[in-house]
Amino acid sequence: MSLESWVKGIWFGNSGWKYCLLPFSGLYAAVTCVRRFLYRRGIAGSYRSSIPVVVVGNIMVGGNGKTPVVVAIADFLQKQGYRVAVVSRGYKAHPPVYPYEVTAESPASCSGDEPKLIMKRTGARMIIDPVRSRAVALAEKDCDVVITDDGLQHYALQRDVEIIVMDGIRRTGNGHLFPAGPLREGEWRLKTADFLINNGGVPENGEISMTLSVDGVVPLDGTAKQLPEKAEITVLAGIGSPDRFYATLEKLGYRIMKKVEIGDHERADINELLKAEKEYPLVMTEKDYVKYAGQGLVNSYYVPVSAELPENFFTELLSKIRKVSEGKGSSDR
Repeated sequence: MSLESWVKGIWFGNSGWKYCLLPFSGLYAAVTCVRRFLYRRGIAGSYRSSIPVVVVGNIMVGGNGKTPVVVAIADFLQKQGYRVAVVSRGYKAHPPVYPYEVTAESPASCSGDEPKLIMKRTGARMIIDPVRSRAVALAEKDCDVVITDDGLQHYALQRDVEIIVMDGIRRTGNGHLFPAGPLREGEWRLKTADFLINNGGVPENGEISMTLSVDGVVPLDGTAKQLPEKAEITVLAGIGSPDRFYATLEKLGYRIMKKVEIGDHERADINELLKAEKEYPLVMTEKDYVKYAGQGLVNSYYVPVSAELPENFFTELLSKIRKVSEGKGSSDR
């Protein structure tokens, strides 16, 4: 059994190992509680932006579908005439300087995979910095609204709208805080957000339903022919919850013969991928695509997805942003 499988058994199964880890979860709870108290009481300094700040995050470790939500919101707001900036810590990015503005020419090694994906999909201004307040301060100069990709627990940055994205199937796992469970903050936090989005499950108690729609299977560099239906494939998914990606491909009729297994945000050896695509077509996530485009893969494909959200969500979000803009004296739309 791999370490990842062991951890998932604790977090989402009935493993008794969680009881051994509960004391550490208690310590984690105490530290995070004190930290929240210091920020909310103003003892620890926090940055308040002059423009609306929308935080898209979650309370669980790993991927829950935040990035497609960020893309959908950025696209919507730009259509309403807003000049949108997206900020991110840039996990596993190695830029030459902070804050770093992601461009079409930025290698994924400098920008991080998710920031590069968001910039490519939306065309919005994309800035990365572990100190998010610096990125927001830079964005304020010529933008009307900032969206933060993740950062729900980054209390050093004040926010005007909070959106929590929850895995609708796994929900909160065993309900325990890290490391006995998958939670960064307790389930109580779900009740404090402005919006709670349920990704792929049955919505409960006012949750907003979200589904991911597949936008086709696209040749990686435009040189490969279209992937035949029911093809036998090798898959690559450097994301937090790869099982959902595998299930999507199987629903599309593809037969998964092999898997190139890497961790979330990790990078596979390009020579291994060049070898893999010679045996079967290689299919990867869109987040992986930004790391391997232009590296000579000619029998590889990626699967772009989009978040499907109800119209009333965007209407209510726009109303909140307008009210915040008026209160801050920002430009009105």
